[in-house]
Amino acid sequence: MSADEFLDRVFSHVPDLPRTGGFSYKSWNFAKRPTSEGVGVLPVDIDVDAMVSCILNVAEYPRNVRYVDSVDVLDSRSDSDFTYVQRLNLPLLGGLQMALALVDAGEREGYRVVSWYQDDDATDALNKKQGGARTQYNLGAWLLKPDEVIYALSSAPRKADVGSLKFAVMTKGAEATARDVLKSNIEGMVAWSPVSYTHLRAHETERLIS
Repeated sequence: MSADEFLDRVFSHVPDLPRTGGFSYKSWNFAKRPTSEGVGVLPVDIDVDAMVSCILNVAEYPRNVRYVDSVDVLDSRSDSDFTYVQRLNLPLLGGLQMALALVDAGEREGYRVVSWYQDDDATDALNKKQGGARTQYNLGAWLLKPDEVIYALSSAPRKADVGSLKFAVMTKGAEATARDVLKSNIEGMVAWSPVSYTHLRAHETERLIS
């Protein structure tokens, strides 16, 4: 399994995202899954390399990414390609955990891409009594340009882990709050990511010339 097919779907929707000067969002249904896939874009000046470094620095997620409680790296193939366990502590809903394979996928269609997919075998092996419910699926991607950040996500809990009632609450809640979740994640990563001196100087020079 990989994130390639998910990325294909995301890129097919990227041209349809309104560029209005603020955050824009679009979602779509796929394969009768209980939650939609969604993608959001925020026009903002960033240092792409610096943000990629933050995205790949999963050990610092608990201190910098909202609701991430703990992270454990399971298999490091390289500094930009590894599998890790992420445990979330969600308000009112409690623990949620998953094993994700994260990779710096390089350039595509003018964007720097960092994507992930759920490692199902590693997720199956997680103890729900210790870390909370496991996810049924979890796919995502960051698409970065110097003046634009795109974040895409598709995720749902396992019904068997949470029970029918809580599953309905979590999936319906995910649908209702998806836009805000994507916007919050983008804003949080932008706030965490440092802007390099070179980037600041280039932006200042551009402002003075214009």
